[in-house]
Amino acid sequence: MYKTGPSYAAVVFFTAWGLFTLLAVFLCALNINWAMTHVVQGVCLCVVTGLLHSSVAEILVTAMVTIIYRARGRRPSRKADYSRLTLIMAYNLLAGSISEIDETYHRMYQAFIGNLSENISAVLISATNNTKFYEHELEMCLYYRQAIYKVLLEESICYALDRESLVDEKRLCLFWRKFSKSYVWTNAKEICRTRSNEFMVVHRVSRVLRKCGQYQDLMLLSEGDDKAYTYTDKNLYGTMARRYGEPLFYSSNDVLNIRGRRFDYTLVLDGDTTVVPGLAHELLAIASANPERGIIQPAIAMEVASGDTLFMQLEKIRQQVNADIAHSMSEVLGQCGFFGKALIKNKIYIEKVIGYRDNLIEMVPVDILSHDTFEAAILKPLYAGNTYLLESPCFNYVTWNIRERRWNKGEILLGGYFWPTLVGKPMRWLRMRLQKDQYVDTRLRTVCHFDFISAIVSHSALRVMFMKPLLLVYLALQYNVQARHPFLSLAAVMLLVVVFPKIAILKWNNIHLVLVETLCAILQFTPETVVGTVRLMSAIKANLSKTNTWIPQRTVEEDFMKSNVFISSFKYLWGYSVFSAAVMMIIFLLKSRDLWILSLLFSLLTLPLFTAVTALRPYAGNTDSNAEEI
Repeated sequence: MYKTGPSYAAVVFFTAWGLFTLLAVFLCALNINWAMTHVVQGVCLCVVTGLLHSSVAEILVTAMVTIIYRARGRRPSRKADYSRLTLIMAYNLLAGSISEIDETYHRMYQAFIGNLSENISAVLISATNNTKFYEHELEMCLYYRQAIYKVLLEESICYALDRESLVDEKRLCLFWRKFSKSYVWTNAKEICRTRSNEFMVVHRVSRVLRKCGQYQDLMLLSEGDDKAYTYTDKNLYGTMARRYGEPLFYSSNDVLNIRGRRFDYTLVLDGDTTVVPGLAHELLAIASANPERGIIQPAIAMEVASGDTLFMQLEKIRQQVNADIAHSMSEVLGQCGFFGKALIKNKIYIEKVIGYRDNLIEMVPVDILSHDTFEAAILKPLYAGNTYLLESPCFNYVTWNIRERRWNKGEILLGGYFWPTLVGKPMRWLRMRLQKDQYVDTRLRTVCHFDFISAIVSHSALRVMFMKPLLLVYLALQYNVQARHPFLSLAAVMLLVVVFPKIAILKWNNIHLVLVETLCAILQFTPETVVGTVRLMSAIKANLSKTNTWIPQRTVEEDFMKSNVFISSFKYLWGYSVFSAAVMMIIFLLKSRDLWILSLLFSLLTLPLFTAVTALRPYAGNTDSNAEEI
């Protein structure tokens, strides 16, 4: 396992973070008129300000680091010969519709044909249990195999007859030129048949560990194990455990094809992930130069076309900010998070995360949603920021909010494992009381011990989540404290969180885009004080009571497409508008004219309007997606 300690840059980073936090608390104390304020209330405000500005200071310092590292330029990742390395691209799917299957297969086809190699295979790992969908997955696999065979056969003839201009450039360089033209002419059909058979589908028997379990079982199958031995202990996992010795996958020719192949790497992907041509080769070259790393994490860019919604265009800009920050922080900390889509070294993963029959580890908790946090803490991913995978962003604010709630639920569950005594025990006790007969008592086989840097990386999402209720508490305390400059601290929060990070991507040719995105960020994230708190409370409730009434994102997207976006926006968000209107009326009746509170309520009131406008499509021109930097 790769080991790292705090570098000089990391020490400077954490020192600056701490100093900025202490400075914020000191300035808060100076701002309070202690002669007219109760000591307890003043101290409480200082504590809340310290907690709030700790997250703000992190954003400030990371933005400053990003500016410095961007000015220095990105250092290219080390690469080495990878000709002996083997890779299987694994698309993970639990199908909810025919269209979802079709979209996933289309992306899988693009990934396979765009990264053609003797050493690269592709497989759809399906957890689908609907017979109709299951049969469609088999049909689509056969359809794309035939399409691959046809494309390759045509190219083989062109290559053998010296018509290289008719052959795809990347496939020509990365695949065909490894063979002599006489060999291709003689063995064209066999070459094409062999390659097309490496486009596969396997259906998983169990759903234990959800997506994480899908690619874990694929790794074990690749090693030669086709019977379950992980997560079978009922004493640890209760009814969540699976039966020992049951098949990992339903029997098929593709299962036999993968069994015992001992692939070196697995490229873990989702149904909405696009692998650009040649990316798999680049990642293998980076992996070859860094054999001690268990995960090679490429950047994630947004796959957005010119005719997509305004919200999707904004998400693309924001992702670019995050990509620069991730690249800079990975250089400072020596590692990054795992985004759930990356290149994983099978041998290291099995040794450190899964274990073997005679030495089980099972590091990932059986009921976890955010499995990538544990995997990142153990395997210390290397960030390959000069490469990228494409991912579809959320269609609009409503689907973004649904996704954030799902992620919040996963992060709350993580809290019980991060702090087993402080958070875990109370959560288990409440679940037992609320869920009653439905409660499943689970335990860890192996506890993951986070080092300091891994803990900082792992807890980042939790820190952002709890900024929202902290802001609400801050606003409540501010009313009872006499300050010389009321809400100065809140103004600093808005400036540093929403505006300052944009400097990291600012260029002369994108000032207009950054300004538009900043304005939209203010309209979208100002209501987060309330919306984010409601989302967090909903996630806590879902974790404790085991209830989940959240609407699937695809359902919401289809609703917006079929009806008027303004009506759909109000349908999903009317509660916030009604709440803000009611509170604004109360404030006016009390003759209060607090600018910050009114701004917050106004942004909450107009949230459905913002959602509707950003759900519109600017124009239906060129629909080619791109992932260029802004």
